[in-house]
Amino acid sequence: MSDANVLLVVLDCVRARNTSLHGYRRKTTPVLEEFAESATTYTQARSPAGWSLPSHASILTGVSPAEHQMQITDRLEAGHTVFEDLSEQGYETAVFSENPYLTVHESNLRTAFDEVVTETDNETRGADGDDESVTVDGFWYADRFAEWLGDREDSWAACINLMDAHTPYETRAEYDDWRDEFATAIHEQLPFKWRWGVYGGSVPPTVVYPLRRLYDGAVKQADAAFGRVLEALEADGALDETLVVVTADHGDGFAEPTAVEGDPIPLMHGMGTHEVVYHVPLLVKAPGQTESIRITSLSDLSRFPAVVETAQSSDESADPGWFTAEDGRVVTYQAPPNAQEAEKARRFTDDPDRFLQEMSIVYTDGPGNSVYKHASWGGASYAAQVSGTTAEAVSPDADGVCSTPPLEVARGVAAAGTAQISVPLEEGEDELDKYDNDDELEDIDVTQRLEDLGYL
Repeated sequence: MSDANVLLVVLDCVRARNTSLHGYRRKTTPVLEEFAESATTYTQARSPAGWSLPSHASILTGVSPAEHQMQITDRLEAGHTVFEDLSEQGYETAVFSENPYLTVHESNLRTAFDEVVTETDNETRGADGDDESVTVDGFWYADRFAEWLGDREDSWAACINLMDAHTPYETRAEYDDWRDEFATAIHEQLPFKWRWGVYGGSVPPTVVYPLRRLYDGAVKQADAAFGRVLEALEADGALDETLVVVTADHGDGFAEPTAVEGDPIPLMHGMGTHEVVYHVPLLVKAPGQTESIRITSLSDLSRFPAVVETAQSSDESADPGWFTAEDGRVVTYQAPPNAQEAEKARRFTDDPDRFLQEMSIVYTDGPGNSVYKHASWGGASYAAQVSGTTAEAVSPDADGVCSTPPLEVARGVAAAGTAQISVPLEEGEDELDKYDNDDELEDIDVTQRLEDLGYL
């Protein structure tokens, strides 16, 4: 299998809890469930971090976020990603996504790939006489991948990041099964970055609950877009010759209750320690694999480079648990938010320090389909046992729970690290200002909009 193709599919923002693959009551992931019939399903996979940049950095490099601590103000240096290694081996590499961290931002994750395919909807809709109905979504990227795949003659490696489940929810009607008028009205009235409206007190947390109906349809569309990727592989005859890994970089939150005071409620992603942000789906189909395998042990997305190497050198056709966490432990970590996120906390909240905390979670294997969790958001800590997708509080002294404080564990990982994979950006290099819509929170009266809807 030394010349097997490599495909990493990231379902951006898709949390395990809302996938029917993980037992969710709505049929949101029929494609993943069918794919699982000839693949390995990891039921307790954890993302390295709670937002795209540090999470993707760990997935691509294999370096723990506690060690690399990449922020929006950092640049990935060349030569540290698995896709660069594959390119040096003669693979043709490409990334397909509208996620700016992977494609345009000065964080330099895009330099891991020989080719970058990205668009935004307003750049493509109606361009050059195209049909005005053309929309850039997961299907658009699946089709671009299919075109690229058809031109390949040698081994290739690609990453496809599908943003269908990321806000704003612009789901096609055939997948938007649970939308109702009230959820639609809420979605249309809330500003794009409504998270900071809630944290700042201008939007009540309960107003985001109905958005889960829209989120479920968006997850179903992401699942269907992955199905189109599989169709492209099958049409090309490449599926049996490809290592396929499908997962998410993080989940999303809709104001679920937190375990301790001070831990921000999960809104969208990037804040707090709630499981909805970190428990993600993970399925792997090794080249030639036909058997369904279920792994309930804790698994670590940062093992992706090691998995690629193992798949290349293995004579086995089935995944024997390649993503299983080393030593039965996963350390999820985020440095205190800086730059734009820190400015948002200062602009929109009365207690910005609450949102500018260092975060660490230490997961350890538990019995059956469960893991233990010891989490810290700044000075607030708690422990829980997560069975399936349900978490219940336990004592930090309980058997199986990591006894060392999570932030101390993260600092130990950082101190022991030897991989210097990034450097700070120079002043003025951050290009994400054009994606920042937070002025909306000051330009509109969100409370009045909600009153007009009859919500308040």
